[in-house]
Amino acid sequence: MLNHTHQRYNAPSRRAGARRHSRGFSIVELLVGVAIGLFILTGASLLYVNNLGNSRLLLIQARMDQDLRSAMDLITRDLRRGAYWVDSLKGTATTASAATPNTYAAVSVSGSASAATIAYSYDDASSTTTNLDERTFGFRLTNTNPSFGRIEMDLGNSAGTGNWQAVTDVNIVSITEFSITEEATAIDVSAACTATCTLGAGCPRITVRTYDIRLTGTSRVDPAMVRSLRSQVRVRNDAIAGACS
Repeated sequence: MLNHTHQRYNAPSRRAGARRHSRGFSIVELLVGVAIGLFILTGASLLYVNNLGNSRLLLIQARMDQDLRSAMDLITRDLRRGAYWVDSLKGTATTASAATPNTYAAVSVSGSASAATIAYSYDDASSTTTNLDERTFGFRLTNTNPSFGRIEMDLGNSAGTGNWQAVTDVNIVSITEFSITEEATAIDVSAACTATCTLGAGCPRITVRTYDIRLTGTSRVDPAMVRSLRSQVRVRNDAIAGACS
């Protein structure tokens, strides 16, 4: 009898507890949950936007670096070929009458300190022409308009007016500096003459030429992004001047 009474009085309390747990969230609880969700979503969105911006900047930097390095590599490799002469042995005779000067020996630098032009030539053994203009090449900094600069390469032509082609892309990078500093070292080789050659009397000498090249560019997308490259190039074909007595 006691157990029956205990169960009868406890049954309403269990039903009340079930109703209390099944009534859902209150307005305050929903607002707090929405606020927390928005806070997390805002943080995730900011993180995504920042990562997207950093990835974009890295892509712009990579494209600009690639354009500058490609231009510098082309300048370096082609300039090393300057003064090449397939018949260079004709210019190494020990008597003045037998020596033939190298037509392609000259390498000239002109223009301003920050916008230089370099010109050189070499004799390509695969070419059948003897026109020096067609074998004259070079690089220069030119402005497509007052704001955007690019490096151009002269591919040579028979008219001697140059055949300039763009090397850098002005849509990616604007070249602001192209400077070239020449260092020439003359080495006396008169000891190779069959007769004694008096120094200062036009004795044969070899001039070793080294060029310090600096290339600076600014990103067209982000003007605050500036990159500079520097390379030192030695012309492999040394200039020979003078003659034995």
